[in-house]
Amino acid sequence: MVPHAGADSDLFRAVTALGDTLRALAPVAGSEREPAEVGILFDWESRWASEQDSHPTSLLDYHQEALDWYSALLSLGVRADVVTTGADLTRHRVLIAPVLHMVPADLAKELTRYAEQGGHLVTTYFSGVVDENDHVWLGGYPGALRELLGIRIEEFGPLPAGRTVELDDATTGTLWTDHITVTAPETEVLARYRTGTHAGRPAVTRRPAGSGWAAYVSTRLGADGLAALLPRLLAPAGVVSDLPTEVRGLVEATVRRGPGGRFLFLVNRTDETVTVPGLTGEVLAGDTGDGGAVVLAPRGVAVLRTRSAG
Repeated sequence: MVPHAGADSDLFRAVTALGDTLRALAPVAGSEREPAEVGILFDWESRWASEQDSHPTSLLDYHQEALDWYSALLSLGVRADVVTTGADLTRHRVLIAPVLHMVPADLAKELTRYAEQGGHLVTTYFSGVVDENDHVWLGGYPGALRELLGIRIEEFGPLPAGRTVELDDATTGTLWTDHITVTAPETEVLARYRTGTHAGRPAVTRRPAGSGWAAYVSTRLGADGLAALLPRLLAPAGVVSDLPTEVRGLVEATVRRGPGGRFLFLVNRTDETVTVPGLTGEVLAGDTGDGGAVVLAPRGVAVLRTRSAG
């Protein structure tokens, strides 16, 4: 750790500064990540099955769709965990399952139970189509999730590259559309297609289920469009950001908790200094400014203990 230039060097000063920071973070030892209020279900079987060459479009990109949802949440300052099937879904107020193409009967029951017991499910186009053997669920799409979502789709409407559709909530869809018929009287239409073959028909829906609900997004909105839609889905579920409004999208937050308390890690995602006001707690690492605001250097990090042990 001592370079050839000796102790009087930027490298050695950086190493000793890191040691000071690690010493200050001793209370974090033994902590674990606090589950986020939002989970994104990344299902490898659905990814493999949905991207086969025999499907309605070769442009579908499962990974990009999941990443768009994560990016949209990040821009809103909302933490999200990426989870897989078999995980404890009840740890999350909202579960986003993009392009959940392969849905065995047991998973359909689990998602229904999750919603009925107070969870909030969001899924998208080309979901619920086949079972674990890649056999299509009959009776119309989204197959295994049709009853939970309160909709029925007779046929898909994939879009050629470069083609878009406008929705009446000012968002723009690409890649995919669906011919949706609402089958449950309690299903709410959150947005309709304004242009395209399905103009006037539902594009985004939500159906109450027990003490929760299940929503369906029938087109690819991209990260910006999802960021516009998400507040209408997160607010009813009681999901809030750990960050003040003015720094959302600029700063990423991670929370850990353990014997030493609850700890908020802040990461500046930009090349500019960012000031984070309105936070309370003990600053273990990082700088503070006027009024106790946390000051993050470009690409810098700060750690606060927001709640002490016990």
